[in-house]
Amino acid sequence: MLDHRILTFLTVCDELNFTRAAQKLHISQPAVSQHIQYIEEYYQVQAFRFQGKRIFLTEAGILLRDSLTSLYNNEMYLKEQLMSITDLKYRVHFGATLTVGEFMIAEPLSHFLAAHPDSDLSVTVANTELLLQKLDAGEIDFAILEGNYPRHLYRHVPYANERFIPICGERHVFKKTPRSLLDLTSERLLVRESGSGTRRILEDAMAEYDLGIENFRHITTIGNMNTIIDMVQNSCGITFLYETAVKEDLKSGAIRRIPLPGWDIRHEISIVWKKDHLFEEALLGLIQELFHV
Repeated sequence: MLDHRILTFLTVCDELNFTRAAQKLHISQPAVSQHIQYIEEYYQVQAFRFQGKRIFLTEAGILLRDSLTSLYNNEMYLKEQLMSITDLKYRVHFGATLTVGEFMIAEPLSHFLAAHPDSDLSVTVANTELLLQKLDAGEIDFAILEGNYPRHLYRHVPYANERFIPICGERHVFKKTPRSLLDLTSERLLVRESGSGTRRILEDAMAEYDLGIENFRHITTIGNMNTIIDMVQNSCGITFLYETAVKEDLKSGAIRRIPLPGWDIRHEISIVWKKDHLFEEALLGLIQELFHV
């Protein structure tokens, strides 16, 4: 069981304000100061520096925050696993990027719940950037990411390898037949918001052609994949996304793939968890049970 003063320290790290930390923890500000003093004396470091009324983490404080966060997250996971053994049901908290959440996980989750009807599932659907933040904070046990991430900080297993394609509506008319990526920049691009995995993949792919999203003449940013697909069907613009997200629309002819010479982009969708997870074997077993990877 972790010392309660560790939670105080982590709360101050989040808030970077002793008063707000005290309010969040429902304790007095002098108590917060005493807890921080104890932590600093115990680990023999100065965790914070003060500049006027502002508080900043020192280099030692950042290392201490990251290490104690890992300990805290592992203890929370241990408590959940012990509860699972006691009442014989799974408790699963994970995240998925929007394309994955909307188009790729319903079937495996349905099979899992059919096999384990007493289990509790909690799925957070958000962009890659937010899911990594939640993973680091211990709010989710793992995340299924379509975007790029700092691989040296995480462990992962492949979930899928998907083709990333340019598409347009059935009735979309090009001013001239596109022969290259550059030719498409005269079109209106429908694209997800910054921080989304789909957008990052497109940005990285375009960089290989010395181009960027800003090269498109018109750009419309939309935070919902289904809205983008609907707008493509209505010939409002073009977009780039995973083929699996429009599989049925391609079959029906509502959407067509833009035959772009030389464009053959595939991307790995990964199941990702923190490198320092003390219960990695149990977590990996759960992931295999869920997704058969």
